[in-house]
Amino acid sequence: MTSATHDPTERDAQEEDALKRARVTAIVLAATMFMVGIDSTTLVTALPRMSLDFDVPVTTLSATITLYIMVSATLLPVSSWIGQRFGSRRVFTTAIVGFMLSSIAAGLSPNLPVFLAARVSQAAFASLMVPVGNIVLLTITPRSYLVTAMTISSTPALIAPVLGPPLGGFITTFLNWHWVFFLNVPTAALALVAALRFIPNIRATERTPFDFRGFALTASFLCALIAGLDRLSHAGQGRELGVLLLIAATAFGWLAWRHARTAPHPIVPLTPLRYPCFFTSTIGAGTAVRVAFMGLGFTLPLMLQIGLGLSAFQAGLLLLAQNGGDLVLKSIANRTLRAIGFRTALVSGSLLIGASMVACAFLQPGMSFSLLCVIMVGVGMARSVHMTAMMALRFADMPQSEVGGATVLGNLVNSLSQAFSISAVAALLSLLSAGAETPTMTHFRITVLVLAGLALLAAPLFARLDRDAGADLTGRPRRGLRDMGLSPDDPAA
Repeated sequence: MTSATHDPTERDAQEEDALKRARVTAIVLAATMFMVGIDSTTLVTALPRMSLDFDVPVTTLSATITLYIMVSATLLPVSSWIGQRFGSRRVFTTAIVGFMLSSIAAGLSPNLPVFLAARVSQAAFASLMVPVGNIVLLTITPRSYLVTAMTISSTPALIAPVLGPPLGGFITTFLNWHWVFFLNVPTAALALVAALRFIPNIRATERTPFDFRGFALTASFLCALIAGLDRLSHAGQGRELGVLLLIAATAFGWLAWRHARTAPHPIVPLTPLRYPCFFTSTIGAGTAVRVAFMGLGFTLPLMLQIGLGLSAFQAGLLLLAQNGGDLVLKSIANRTLRAIGFRTALVSGSLLIGASMVACAFLQPGMSFSLLCVIMVGVGMARSVHMTAMMALRFADMPQSEVGGATVLGNLVNSLSQAFSISAVAALLSLLSAGAETPTMTHFRITVLVLAGLALLAAPLFARLDRDAGADLTGRPRRGLRDMGLSPDDPAA
């Protein structure tokens, strides 16, 4: 009798403890994502000053950004295996310490070779830190809290790209470029303390052998693809090499795909593709929206400055307004998804994103700055709930046993989408402006309209989702059960 009396209280305490742990894990992951994002975006404005100190052309230093992306993408596939083999907390905290020490080494670099080695080290530890943290968050978070947890952890991805360039410029101007990297130290220290205190050490119950062949094929595919896209996006010499690299990437990709289908423990498992929610949000409609969104992120700053004639500071303020509009609706994302469901949110969100891009395409020089701010806030709001829904839906029908592999596959698709969107936009602008030194406003309009069409294309693809897709993530009653007069908790259901 006593046990029955205390069971509900004990159960409530366990649920509250699980929510607290998930909330803290999301905050710690958010801090590490912010640290990685700020590190990458502040570096861009420091490159000219660094080129003077290292006595090398600034174009040589620009290659360090591509190198960082390439190393991160190449090592992403091993993150899940390492986390399961050595324990998630151990790997996560080791990665934080490694990233912090690599940042210090980058800030103290006396020459370019040392700096490049430090950047490679940063990329290696970042490729472990964020994916392993995501796996932990997805494993321990109750499904009903997943949308909120994903919102908390993903918010830094919106803030860092906007704060990074002006912060890097301020540090480089009034302090020194070395402090761009020293800035990571306090954030890493706080994240390390919180990780040691709250993040559980999840390990696989059964050890799996490392897939050396799969890793070699996947790494070759990623390196050839990223390098090929980068070469192809630049005008002039080098495009022939880009084409050859893409041909090699196609061959390595086909071999990696065939290996993953037959290997007993592939480094990049393909089994998550069996689940409709994962496939739609990651490979199908999700890729179309993601490429459009990332392509606009590359095009818009250039269009605002070159096409509309705004200053870099004004363009930065407009991008801040855009991200502000996104953040405004993040707090109601879970309630919105509970009210209208994932399918409706994703279909309507794709249409809104496409429409907002069409609005961007018809911005006119001479428009008042206040009107531009209002439009940018609307662009950010149009994508807010949609992006949250797409990230959460990825794991809606995924069993816990496959979360690690799905995270690796999803992160790889994100990296490839980013590389493809930037390279494709750069190549399109280069093609449209052939013979001209810089693209005109007409060229930017055509590019943005192409991206808008890609976003609109995703709407009918999202419409193919089941009407109850993701219902468990928000507590939304399933329509099929509701129509029969049953609730999800009814034993008859």
